[in-house]
Amino acid sequence: MNQENSPFRRNLMLTVAYDGSPYLGWQRQARGPTVQGVLEEALGKLCNHPVTVYGSGRTDSGVHAKAQVANFYTNSKLPLSAIVKGGNALLPLTVAITSAREVDFDFNARFSATGKTYGYDFLTSLVRDPLLVKRAWFVGPKLDWSSMAQSLPYLSGTRDFSSFKSSGGDVKTTVKTIKDIRVLEISPELKRLSITGSGFLRHMVRTMAGTLWLIGRGKLKPEDLEKIIEAKDRSRAGPMAPAQGLCLEEVYYD
Repeated sequence: MNQENSPFRRNLMLTVAYDGSPYLGWQRQARGPTVQGVLEEALGKLCNHPVTVYGSGRTDSGVHAKAQVANFYTNSKLPLSAIVKGGNALLPLTVAITSAREVDFDFNARFSATGKTYGYDFLTSLVRDPLLVKRAWFVGPKLDWSSMAQSLPYLSGTRDFSSFKSSGGDVKTTVKTIKDIRVLEISPELKRLSITGSGFLRHMVRTMAGTLWLIGRGKLKPEDLEKIIEAKDRSRAGPMAPAQGLCLEEVYYD
């Protein structure tokens, strides 16, 4: 947005956390509640004018975020502390503004981002944990995590990840750079696939998680990933893992 032609004089950057379970994803839509929708409603009341919130990216229905980044333009003179406190007072308990700061007028949460980290959680207990079923994919204890770990180098680096992209979306290129990918043990019964990249295609992380799940079950071998990537064919990769295991962990800016 060009400041000279804008009715607004402030651009505020927000960090937002949310439980995605009750929402039809990030993007505003008419058929149900969304994270963008509830943020715009709360901030509009707080700032006393209609607000458009720009997110760093769209999360799907049921996907969570620890540190989604968004920005909005305003003429409100409220201090940043009041934006956080007042916004949270108006938001549902499943969404929270964790920080706010003033940024350059040309900052855009989506187009200024240089990378993101996602986490995908697998629940490996013998019996499902009702407190985690909306936070992780219950896969049980029998996956071969050694084979899954051996698979990760195939998913690292700059590659054409067409085989892991669902149809739709407005991306200019399917070539992305995965800077770091690893499996973390969060607890004895909870493992996390952590992926940091320059950008991600639609459903890319969930499809990677589903493909690694097949490797863990012995349905694919680690080296099969090379052929899957080379094929540039979505039908060659595994299923898309359930949404509830995915969380946007961090968004990076220069």
